[in-house]
Amino acid sequence: RLLAEAVMMALAHLLPGGSLAGPTSFDLLVVGGGSAGLTAAKFAARFGKSVALIERERLGGDCTWTGCVPSKTLLASAERAHALRTAAEFGVAQPATVSVDMAAVKARIGRTIGQIYDADDSPEALRALGIETVSGAATLVDARRVSVSSGGGGTATVYEATKGVVLATGARPRPLDIRGIASVPHLTYEGIFSLDTLPERLTVVGGGPVGCELAQAFARLGSSVTLVAPRLLPGHEPEASDDLAAALRADGVALVAARAAAVEARAGGGHALTCSDGSVVEGTALLSAVGRVPVTEGLGLSALGVELSAATAGIAVDAKLRTTVKGVYAAGDCTGDQQYTHYAGFQGAIAARNILLPLSDQGVATSRVPGCVFTSPEVAKVGLTESEARAEGKAGGVAVTYRRMGQVDRAVTMGEASLGFLKVVYEPRSGAILGATVMGPSAGELISEISVAMAGKVKLPALASIMHAYPTVSIALQQLAAEGYYN
Repeated sequence: RLLAEAVMMALAHLLPGGSLAGPTSFDLLVVGGGSAGLTAAKFAARFGKSVALIERERLGGDCTWTGCVPSKTLLASAERAHALRTAAEFGVAQPATVSVDMAAVKARIGRTIGQIYDADDSPEALRALGIETVSGAATLVDARRVSVSSGGGGTATVYEATKGVVLATGARPRPLDIRGIASVPHLTYEGIFSLDTLPERLTVVGGGPVGCELAQAFARLGSSVTLVAPRLLPGHEPEASDDLAAALRADGVALVAARAAAVEARAGGGHALTCSDGSVVEGTALLSAVGRVPVTEGLGLSALGVELSAATAGIAVDAKLRTTVKGVYAAGDCTGDQQYTHYAGFQGAIAARNILLPLSDQGVATSRVPGCVFTSPEVAKVGLTESEARAEGKAGGVAVTYRRMGQVDRAVTMGEASLGFLKVVYEPRSGAILGATVMGPSAGELISEISVAMAGKVKLPALASIMHAYPTVSIALQQLAAEGYYN
């Protein structure tokens, strides 16, 4: 048996034609080339370890191709269109009409993706860092070996990890599970950025970050948009949901506070969506934005004994990101944890660190993961909401300090004071910050200050004493901290 395994490993170094391929033994094997996988591979290379990054589709993952990069590029175009339509409010001559060239918008999205991919994610960029990239579908042979097939009936190559394996296979769009959907053409975030023409009437199903961002963006670009969801941004402060609803309505988005129940096709490629409240929404394009599910199939997990989490349907991991098989770790969206690019990258680095370096670090940071929804206004949060903190029954009690954007001078000067707020949840006895939500201009930047404070155990009295520049939006955080401290 040992001789047979030795022969198999030797043959694994040969390509189908018999020529010698590149190395097949590395310190670390990473399966999946999205945020978690890229960061794991770059961490290993940074510390002089040999690493192979295996990806079956495109390096860069959802974030580069169908998520963060294209969506924020689209939002930038939508913001320009909105600025032109509202220019008169600021004393600037407003054009009679604002037209949008969707093909040009799409072209700019493509250029932006290409620029970021070439600089950060391409095989050439990774090779310059000392990372070997492998194209193909990966299957775990055992805890140290991964078989990679390039498809087309070619011979699979077996790669060996001397230290360990990181699974970082990401997630995909959750199917829209309603009656009739199989016979109705519909889009997800994977296809929406490839549109050459602006949808005349866009129906968006889902009130999470993707649904809210794209509903507002397409409305600002000129589509007639209806968003169907029981509540916007579930899991956020209710004030954020209410203010965002007002913001979307102001941009012309029609909101239906119900669930999608059924859909049927209409002539010309349109649809009629029946909602749980009995209302019917007709449109020319349908976008499903009901979340994402971990990618776990086809990896040979069950045969090897790698278990899935019953709660998340993702790969089960402990606090150190170890799976149920020694030497195999998992990171990012495939674990079913919070789905943020920055969190996936964090976990990828921690997984690689725990495999390759002495001792270990915690890779699950649920209570201190910041997140931002890039609507206008932005909505950002970290830690616990007020209701979550009260439900936990904190021994030191729970208190809140709160300020509307109308009380923030910089927001007033920017014309962005009618909606939004800052809210910090804390323990009144100690002043320890439990969580925060910021809704307003640059909310995604501001929430990082609270993240740093929470990670560094900076309490309200200390935050109140840190001088902030005026007039900035961030000075409101100092003012909030002072109010909480004085109270």
